Amino acid sequence: MKKNYLIIVLLSLFSLGTKAQVAIDFSKYEGLQITNSDFEDWSGEDFKNVPVGWHSFESVGGTMASTAHSTKHTSVEKEDLHNGTIGKACLKLVPRNVLFGIIANGTITTGRMNAGSPVATDPLNHAWMDITNTETSNGSPFYAKLSKKPIALSVWVKFTQGTAQREHPYATVSAAITNGKRYQEPTANNDSSMIIGYAKNNTISTNGGQWQHLYLPFNYDSNNYNKTDAPQAIMVTFSTNADPGQGSEGDVLLIDDLELIYSQSVTIPECGYATFTNVAMNNHNVIIPEGITAYAIGAKTTGELIVKDVFKAGQALPSQAAVLLAGNPGEYEFKTTLYEKEVTIDTEGDACMVKGIEYNAQVDGYKYYRLLTKNNILGFYPVGNGDKIKPQEALLRVKSEMAENDYPHVLVKPALKGDLNGDGNVTITDVTLLVNRLLKNKEKGEFFINDGDVNEDNAITISDVVKMVSIILGSE
Repeated sequence: MKKNYLIIVLLSLFSLGTKAQVAIDFSKYEGLQITNSDFEDWSGEDFKNVPVGWHSFESVGGTMASTAHSTKHTSVEKEDLHNGTIGKACLKLVPRNVLFGIIANGTITTGRMNAGSPVATDPLNHAWMDITNTETSNGSPFYAKLSKKPIALSVWVKFTQGTAQREHPYATVSAAITNGKRYQEPTANNDSSMIIGYAKNNTISTNGGQWQHLYLPFNYDSNNYNKTDAPQAIMVTFSTNADPGQGSEGDVLLIDDLELIYSQSVTIPECGYATFTNVAMNNHNVIIPEGITAYAIGAKTTGELIVKDVFKAGQALPSQAAVLLAGNPGEYEFKTTLYEKEVTIDTEGDACMVKGIEYNAQVDGYKYYRLLTKNNILGFYPVGNGDKIKPQEALLRVKSEMAENDYPHVLVKPALKGDLNGDGNVTITDVTLLVNRLLKNKEKGEFFINDGDVNEDNAITISDVVKMVSIILGSE
């Protein structure tokens, strides 16, 4: 069975075994994600061709505002979407000939556009943001609030040039995380004292006319950046050309599914175990940190929990995968990376780990258990009414008919180390099971959590076979 069977999605939105077909509800991530960054909401009060939460030249200010004002730079696109999107629309951004052949690049921002000069490169032409500004346009303020430092920005783009510009072939995107005070881009007098972190790609190519997935890491280390203030806002700006006024009228930049990516952390308590769900929202892995092993859980037909797959330190855990972690007590950070492979769903198992938030849906035919220690016994116990499930927590989901067969709790740690078949003894049969596991014969090599790791190094290796033989021979 392929590893992608680990990918579990929120079943309250989808029926079992189906692929997600709805857009992300970014309202759940206020202060962590930009409103309408999947570009699905076009219900603005005044400009139906401008996505809610974003601004272009329809609300431009400055001394040249009357010339630059336009509602023709942005529009919704529903026919040309990238593979894997779960939405129904994307943003279409285009330039415009504003005056005597002067091209105003198509630009959209979470801040506000300012037109102050007929010279395209003049800093009086810029985007700006200030969270004390109470003005709004299209029902949205001219800023996007942010309360935490993301590690990267992820976005899908498709860029084509109407007329190839050999010296100016690229579109661009930038993202400035600020302390909330007035910030503009290009900056005035090179003042970056408001910037806490910054990400940019000014070489977005046409890529043969194909969609491309960009991953822009944020830089927080510049000597010119503010290292003491907390993040308050983020200004993201896209333009159809990286150089002011250097595009062509036929340029098109499609934009979709922008996401701010965060590192994730988990604390393993004294028992040495914790559950974890990679809550990155779309197409991202996390890397298992040193000192941790992650287990995908299944069950035998008799109900005993078994390891279905193992993810060791340095390996990637797909988005939305739910696992059991084993490691020394302490806090661990999971770094996030881009994940390009298609996400599929396998929900055929009688018992498996799922996102904790699935419990809210209470899928018919299943019961849910969380990892707890009760009476000094570590195991999976039924989720109680009123229990608050954390977003990164994972639950054990068990078919009801199986759960009714003596399932008040399932021990994670066996009473006897090395007893793989659960008969109360360590014998050559257990050695055979462990060897089969090492040979990837999963049907014959099934084992319980931790009982194959005889030397307790958070890995299943030939060293465990040697130690198990020593136990049998009585030399341990």
